[in-house]
Amino acid sequence: MYVGSIKMNDGHKWLLNEDKMSFQEITFNPGFLKLFDEIIMNSVDEFKREGTKLNTIKVSINEDKVSVWDNGGIPVVKHPEHNEWIPEMIFSNLKAGSNFNDDEERTGSGTNGVGSSLVNIFSKEFTISTCDSKNHFHQIFYNNMRERTEPTIEKSKKNHTEITYLPDYEKFKMEGLDETHFNLIKKRTIDIAACNPGIKIYFNGELVNSKTFADYINLYTEGAFFESNKEKNWHIGIAASNEGFRQVSFVNSTETYDGGSHVDYVLNQIISELRVFFQKKHKVDIKPSEIKNHIFLFLNTTIINPSFSSQTKEKLITEVKDFGFTYEVSAKLIKEILKSEIVETILDWIARKKDADANKLARELNKNLSKIKVDKLIDAKGKNRRECCICLFEGDSAASAFRTYRDPDLHGAFCLRGKFVNAMDMTNDKLILNKEVLNFMAAMGLRLGEEADPEKLRYGKILIFTDADFDGYSINALLINFLYKYWPELFINQMVYRVETPIVVSQNLKSKKKINFYNQEEYNQWLSNINAKEWSIKYKKGLAALSNDEYEDIILKPRLMLITTDESASQSLNTWFGKDSELRKLELLKLQ
Repeated sequence: MYVGSIKMNDGHKWLLNEDKMSFQEITFNPGFLKLFDEIIMNSVDEFKREGTKLNTIKVSINEDKVSVWDNGGIPVVKHPEHNEWIPEMIFSNLKAGSNFNDDEERTGSGTNGVGSSLVNIFSKEFTISTCDSKNHFHQIFYNNMRERTEPTIEKSKKNHTEITYLPDYEKFKMEGLDETHFNLIKKRTIDIAACNPGIKIYFNGELVNSKTFADYINLYTEGAFFESNKEKNWHIGIAASNEGFRQVSFVNSTETYDGGSHVDYVLNQIISELRVFFQKKHKVDIKPSEIKNHIFLFLNTTIINPSFSSQTKEKLITEVKDFGFTYEVSAKLIKEILKSEIVETILDWIARKKDADANKLARELNKNLSKIKVDKLIDAKGKNRRECCICLFEGDSAASAFRTYRDPDLHGAFCLRGKFVNAMDMTNDKLILNKEVLNFMAAMGLRLGEEADPEKLRYGKILIFTDADFDGYSINALLINFLYKYWPELFINQMVYRVETPIVVSQNLKSKKKINFYNQEEYNQWLSNINAKEWSIKYKKGLAALSNDEYEDIILKPRLMLITTDESASQSLNTWFGKDSELRKLELLKLQ
């Protein structure tokens, strides 16, 4: 109940490894570690008391024994009511501490007065040595506090308190103090030194070098941003995390492994600012949990009369309103965060998530494409699909005579419904809602997110039949934009063509000779050199206006324009189809 589990646990802990903290998977005993914490925190709590002279703590491990020494001192007097020496009472009686008055403001770790006595109970040997500058008290307990020596009292002026205990390793299913638990105890002394820069802390004779909490954070990560409020004794560090949310937090020098209200208090402020930033700057709404996953938070806090979820004090449950003050993360720290790697890691994650979502969507779509029955498809019947071509027409009327003049083995047709979609900035989830897009992909055998392999496609060529007017040019460009965005290899393999159709057809009235004109300039030049009365001149508004023989020519003897790409293809398509209208305006000015 009080020291936590006394069984071996598998889990991850931070350990010092060559001057850097590393998150390691280890087997450890939580209850065993709690014993050390209870003893050393007595010294830390004494350091925080007003008027104390305690400023040095020495931790020593000799074989299997653990010793904690400080230059304080417990009064070596007998309790007036119980007639027992005060040091003996503190370490051998439950509820004999001095932290029970909730009306008194406490910033120490002790709360229930049971910790030190529990260490005695879980020890084969437990030694008390203390001097209050007048008298020196010494007493030894054995066999889980069942046996004890009579206290010896001697005159002395050297202030100190030293507790030495030999844990009952058998109760913890341990054979002795192994390297893992040795390093965990050492790490705990580093924690305490970082949280209390006013104390000199030694571990096995060596001074623990953590001058500030900022120095301590540097053991974990580089590039952290840090701020301190010395008045409230709150110290905050924040860095980017690539391993999901991580936190290292302390309340009154006690490590809160599971975080708690102090962590949520600071974290929520930072996340709130980041959400607003991403909404305004990047037009994306990110869930708080998604931002949290990219943060490594460090907290060293002081809270008056803290409440924990259990005696093991792994999670703070004090409500924010009971902190006794408000703490606002500074605007300066927020600005630093917004310019930091934290934002970059979140942006990278957003991009990866979009790709992952798109890939998942593509996989689901591709499974269903083969099941789609394309109503507007006139399929070619030939078995050699590389020789087959699919003709794209603007609506049913443009393809009305196609069946009459096509070669059934070679020619297939798909009729578009007006203008095609602008796929430049379209996401996959929106793209697949377009039925025409899905039908065309199914007809061609194209798969979203997969390379267009000529050997696997249902047609070897794509022929775009659009009217020779501005609408026709627009539809043609939109199709090219769509195909290039998802399958640029179609152009590399020379599979995309535009079929040029006449805008003017002139027929000699005597010889019946026909001349097709494919642009206005060419027609105007011809017209200036002939006698117009000798010719029948007809403007062809669209494919539906072509005569039967003219239509037969564009099907069986098409005038093909191969669509090719170069290094500027992406930039050019982005200019004409991207969101930035200013780019288009500049290009139009060049054409004037």
